[in-house]
Amino acid sequence: MRSTWFGRIVATAALALLVPSSAHALQPLATFLAGTRERNPEARLADATIQQREAEVDLARARLLPSFAARGALTHNQYEAVATLPGSPPLVIIPQNQLDAFLVLDVPIADLAQFSRFDTQKIQLELSRATQGLTHRQLAERVVRSYYLVIAAAALRQATDKSLDLSEKNLAMVKDRVTAGVAPPLDLERATANLERAKQDVADAELSRVLATRSLETITRVTPEAPTVFPEDDLHEETALAIWIGQGKESLPEYKVAETEAKLADATRRTANLAYLPSLSAQAQERFTNATGFTGRVASYTLSATLSFRFDLGLLAQQDIAKAQAAATVARADGTKRNVEDAIVEAWHRTGTGIAKARAARAQMKAADSAARIAQDRYSSGASTQLDVTQAQRDAFTANVARIQADLDVTQARAILRIAAGKSSELMQK
Repeated sequence: MRSTWFGRIVATAALALLVPSSAHALQPLATFLAGTRERNPEARLADATIQQREAEVDLARARLLPSFAARGALTHNQYEAVATLPGSPPLVIIPQNQLDAFLVLDVPIADLAQFSRFDTQKIQLELSRATQGLTHRQLAERVVRSYYLVIAAAALRQATDKSLDLSEKNLAMVKDRVTAGVAPPLDLERATANLERAKQDVADAELSRVLATRSLETITRVTPEAPTVFPEDDLHEETALAIWIGQGKESLPEYKVAETEAKLADATRRTANLAYLPSLSAQAQERFTNATGFTGRVASYTLSATLSFRFDLGLLAQQDIAKAQAAATVARADGTKRNVEDAIVEAWHRTGTGIAKARAARAQMKAADSAARIAQDRYSSGASTQLDVTQAQRDAFTANVARIQADLDVTQARAILRIAAGKSSELMQK
């Protein structure tokens, strides 16, 4: 039973969310969120990807603009070519040491495929920004889960400390009664076993607390302070489900990623279609040389225009691939939008169920605590057995753990509802 209690509370605490940060000594949630955005490796990777995509857009834009190149060459020829004309001095056609310099200006005139690639690269940047938003939101959810796991682990440790204190007091009383001859030695053994079991609970709770603190620090790179109070949800009802489903879905990162992926697939398909069209460019070149030939001019220019066309079966395959990718992306976007609504519906219903369970758990804990006191008083007066006392104390501890779990369930559902509906800012206002 003990391992089941701790397994359930640790698993639930890992998803606990949406309790006021001002109710305990732990730093505000915003402190950990800021640390995550600045220091978490996944956030830094998303930021670096944005910078890479921006550079790729600049590169694609540069390929649409005129380019300038300068080149110089020194050539040693084995033989010098000289022409001798009657009545004229010797004319050097090709000197033995030839010097050439070229200034070249390339101007793209019409390249629709390249323009489409530029548009595709801009959509890639848009997709990276949407993905960055999704990454930050997912990290924020992990931070919130870990943040309240720390609080829950501290509350669990407090519950085990209380149980240990009651077990120690019970053992001291049993020893007095056994010494006085009014209680059998069996009571002493039961009280001792109960104390040792409480010590095990404390050890498990401390392990949960240490691991939860370490997990939060790993995600945020901020060292958490020790929480002092476990806050309780006020158990208020949420607004109607239709309101949560109908507002702000389009602004969610999942929506933006899905829509941008669809745009990217369409742009890729369009680029594949435009690859069949020819491209036109112009070039201007100025040449400086000491190999003047028969012109006798050191400098000369040339102007040219180039029309390029290419076709191969690979272009057909690329077109088919682009069509298939576009269809797959549209299907994936439809599924994503439905999943977003499903997450909202599930969180809303879980909130309602959690409220009912939390109310019952609190009543159960109150009754179990009262039963433990009654059992202790009855044992002091000789009206009940030590078995009744130890069982009542264990029932009270179990009810306390169940109360923590129930509160975490409902606060978890509230926060997931807000995150799923794109209202995470409400978490910061608590």
